Amino acid sequence: MSANFVLFDIPLKPRVEGTEKLYFRKEKNCVCFNTFFGAVPIGKIKKYTDITALEFDFNAQGNFDVQIRTEEKRIASGSFYEHGKISVKLSDIPNTSKLLYPVIGTEKIEKITVLAECEEIQSVSCALITCTYRREEQVKKNTAYLSDKTDHRIIVVDNARTLSPSDFPKEVILIPNANNGGSGGYKKGMEEACKHGFTHFLLMDDDVEIDHTAVQRAIGFLKCLKPEYKDISISGSMLYLDKPTRQFEAGGHFYEDGTQRGFGHYLDLSQEKALLLNERENDINYGGWWFMLMPSKYAEQGNFPLPFFMKYDDVEYALRCKQEIITLNGVGVWHEKFESKYNSASEYYNTRNYLFLCSLHCKDHTDKKALKFAKKQMKAKRKRQQYKMAKAVKRGYEDYLKGLDHLQSLDAEANHREICKLNYEYISYDEIEKRYGVRPADNRFYPPPKGKRKLLTLIPRKFVFTDHFCDNPAQYLFAKYAVHCDCDKNQGYVTGRKPAKSDISALLHFN
Repeated sequence: MSANFVLFDIPLKPRVEGTEKLYFRKEKNCVCFNTFFGAVPIGKIKKYTDITALEFDFNAQGNFDVQIRTEEKRIASGSFYEHGKISVKLSDIPNTSKLLYPVIGTEKIEKITVLAECEEIQSVSCALITCTYRREEQVKKNTAYLSDKTDHRIIVVDNARTLSPSDFPKEVILIPNANNGGSGGYKKGMEEACKHGFTHFLLMDDDVEIDHTAVQRAIGFLKCLKPEYKDISISGSMLYLDKPTRQFEAGGHFYEDGTQRGFGHYLDLSQEKALLLNERENDINYGGWWFMLMPSKYAEQGNFPLPFFMKYDDVEYALRCKQEIITLNGVGVWHEKFESKYNSASEYYNTRNYLFLCSLHCKDHTDKKALKFAKKQMKAKRKRQQYKMAKAVKRGYEDYLKGLDHLQSLDAEANHREICKLNYEYISYDEIEKRYGVRPADNRFYPPPKGKRKLLTLIPRKFVFTDHFCDNPAQYLFAKYAVHCDCDKNQGYVTGRKPAKSDISALLHFN
């Protein structure tokens, strides 16, 4: 016998400032929910689940009219006073439809719940695992919010060992841990989740902003999967915190030649056309661990992430487990852009872990190709006067050559401390002006040049201003010093050009 259950609630209050159009649109005295958090991903529900019908349950003030629509046509309608329900059979919805959503003739809406009818509802128990390092306030805020809004167990792995059980609701499991990075923290959380017998775990970064209905929607979807899709994983989109309607990525693909592609990059999800593009079935074989919901079966028999510390751990694990991954509109988080965390340590882990990833999952990977990759990265850093980063790349390459056994035995915490000594010190624009007599313009982006000819008319130059993440080697031509600017935070660091025959040239020669 079929049964109804709550699939998800359509959220009515934006979680992050500036994201109203991710939730609803106001059009001619109507409120339309053809949005990221408002629409039902009906195309994927029809493909992946056994749901036979959906029921929309409305509460509002006074009289109101409702239409249930797809992007193509009206499916159903009704008129109500204060409360009303509309049921829709999935068989009545065209197979070409991607989104299903209500349009309501009043702004005085109090609640909208979407219920699903399904012959058999699967039991899903989920552990939400987050790993944190010195982001105490953020992880406490997220944990309190999700504990109040969901009924799933939360596991917090504290790599800094600065938190106590009293910082969290009593249902939260807190695990003090050595600083083994994200991969080590998630491994610890997975081990704990396996002990409790959860069917799934959700890996989520500690510094995200999230609407709880993203979790509700993903879990509801899992409860009605067809048998052939029972082991599916759901990768949440990442949206930029500073441009909160823009998407960084909705899943990606790592290819056997070592290249990779992220899907849905920089789509403006406040636009309906972008939502339809975002609902396309892409060839996804990995998803970021800012939000990854997966069956716990992958962690059985000690199958845990490699000790990558950070960078590429999520990609390697997904490829090793051969995860079948989908994305859903309405499932995602806001995250600080990665440019804000760019430093020499990032280059070390990017180099080392990328080469391990290629050695495990790429065709025709050789030591010669690894050396060529490392040299290319080092030369690029030297052209940018980033000699510490060149050293970090060299160190990453050398540690890759020592093999996976060495990686497994490495003291990750001590190694990370050593690597972080190569990071540049960011100082304020005021301090840059005080030390060097030059000042970047506040909040000004320093784009890469389109060509070299214009630059050649500016030589000789003592200082050049560049963006610390998005730049071009041509910007550094004939400049004695470079000011690498984090234009979002009005801070940066200064480097100087070294003679061509300096000791740094030795970095390009490997034994």
